[in-house]
Amino acid sequence: MHRLLARQVRKLGMKAHTPPDASQWAVLLDKISDAYQQADNDRYTLERSLQISSDEMQELFQRQKATTEGRLQALVNALPDLVFMLDEDGRHVEVIGGDEKKLFRPIAEIKGHLLSELLPANTAAFFRQAIRRSLQNSCLELLEYTLTVPVGRRTFEGRIMPTGLKVGGRQTVVFVARDITELARSRDELEHIATHDALTGLPNRTLLDERLRQAVARARRRRNYGALLVLDLDRFKQINDSLGHQIGDELLQEVAERLRRACRQEDTIVRFGGDEFVIILEDLQVESAAAGAAQHILDAFGEPFRLAGFELEVTASAGICMFPENTPRDDELLRHADNAMYAAKDAGRNRYAFYTEELGGNALAFLALESRLRKAIDDAELRLFYQPQFRLRDGALVGVEALVRWPGAQPEHRSPAVFIPVAEMSGLIEPLGLWVLEEACGQIVRWQQAGFDFGQVAINLSCRQLNNPLLAERVKHILARHRVDGSLLEFEITESMVVKEGGIAHANLEAFNGMGIRLAIDDFGTGHSSLVNLKRFPLRRLKIDRSFIDGLGEDSNDEAITSASIALAKQLKLEVVAEGVETETQAAFLRRHDCEVVQGFLYAKPMPAAEIDWRFAPNATLGRGSA
Repeated sequence: MHRLLARQVRKLGMKAHTPPDASQWAVLLDKISDAYQQADNDRYTLERSLQISSDEMQELFQRQKATTEGRLQALVNALPDLVFMLDEDGRHVEVIGGDEKKLFRPIAEIKGHLLSELLPANTAAFFRQAIRRSLQNSCLELLEYTLTVPVGRRTFEGRIMPTGLKVGGRQTVVFVARDITELARSRDELEHIATHDALTGLPNRTLLDERLRQAVARARRRRNYGALLVLDLDRFKQINDSLGHQIGDELLQEVAERLRRACRQEDTIVRFGGDEFVIILEDLQVESAAAGAAQHILDAFGEPFRLAGFELEVTASAGICMFPENTPRDDELLRHADNAMYAAKDAGRNRYAFYTEELGGNALAFLALESRLRKAIDDAELRLFYQPQFRLRDGALVGVEALVRWPGAQPEHRSPAVFIPVAEMSGLIEPLGLWVLEEACGQIVRWQQAGFDFGQVAINLSCRQLNNPLLAERVKHILARHRVDGSLLEFEITESMVVKEGGIAHANLEAFNGMGIRLAIDDFGTGHSSLVNLKRFPLRRLKIDRSFIDGLGEDSNDEAITSASIALAKQLKLEVVAEGVETETQAAFLRRHDCEVVQGFLYAKPMPAAEIDWRFAPNATLGRGSA
């Protein structure tokens, strides 16, 4: 106000030392009065303006608050989730929103009621425990559950979170439930695909580990017995190769169905792979119960399998390992049962065998020998020896048989009768067989360069080799690399390997015949011959097994079998070779019955190529006593 008065004095040109006259005083007072009036008006206008803005702001705030709450409620209602507020006792304080079709009761029946009043006791207890954990630990609790609601049986994912608010003196949580029925169904389908065999629908080896751990734990807790049974179909490969994979698959499906019928509902049946199945038997009161169960399962194969017009007689072999006493580690059970299954096969098939410590020791010895043999092949420790074959009529050298020797092995493992079966069972026979062919072809080249007429080199083929679809092509490449004519080779196969016409083995034999390689049946009389099929194959030679030669001159049965075999071979236009000839009596019998070729210690033992060179020079003849 003082500044306003001073401003008006300056406007009138008044001086501080000159008093105003009467007219100036009148003007000054009017100016001051106008200034005061304007100031009052301005103040009133300001105060009024402020008052109106405050009211409008309040109204706007309330309006916006209502709009926000409405939008929030609309948002909650639009969400796929059900939202509840519950107190620590499980009482529904509020049902905030969600799809009412997925509420297990109408909102009016839920609000204000306890979970225990609305749901089965175990379900209500499940929810209350989750609420209690969330409040005690101040954390988010996740759970999955299934309820029947108006739209059907649905699966929900629940999220429980503390709110920090109290209602009626009790802490509260927000419970958000989302319908995950379709997601759960897809998840379960994917899990089933991952843990079950697509062909048979049985659990697969992925599920086996979990089921086996659980079974062992239950057996320990209940102090009773369980058994792991490994079952393998006998000669399934022959059916698969002869009739095709479709029939093989149908057979496996039928086997799975028979196993389901033969086992109890609580037993676990697993397709482990190929034609091998694993069965977990639980709650056995005595060990002998496992034997009864195994026999019952094998009896399920008593009826023939009728598939696509074929009636197939199929048997199985089973190995059993009891638990939990037999092994301190669960992962050993399968290996032990597998060893027992092979023992059952070795004992004649179509039977079961129990795992024993002795059997386990044999398995470990097998693995150790396999490891040493594998290293011997890789390090070129093996050697080829050759046993001469002579024409009995004039004593001319007509061929040699290539035989594998392992001079660096321990004495008990040096015999081919020991390490060759290990090579067969472990699969090492295939790389070993290719090595033999490479070595023999290399030696053939050296003998040819030296002008040595050795006839043919005979090489034994295993069943595993003969059923390899790549064998013929590999043989062709080896011959081409060494520039060796196929007519200088003879492949010996056992008669059981050519029982059925067709398949990979037959195709390989035809391919070898096309390369000029001679084919011989080895160990004749010891397998399961089909004489019609023998006639169909491109065979050139028949070798009579030494077990019949041994009895010549002493056993009339051996003499009858040998003479009949020679006569049969001649009818089939096959050259006859007698192996294992060791006495003059045997040689005389073979000469009388017109056997063409002999091989054995009476004439020459297996020997290194260098010894063949100097003992059987060009035009070599029968060397009795040279062994």
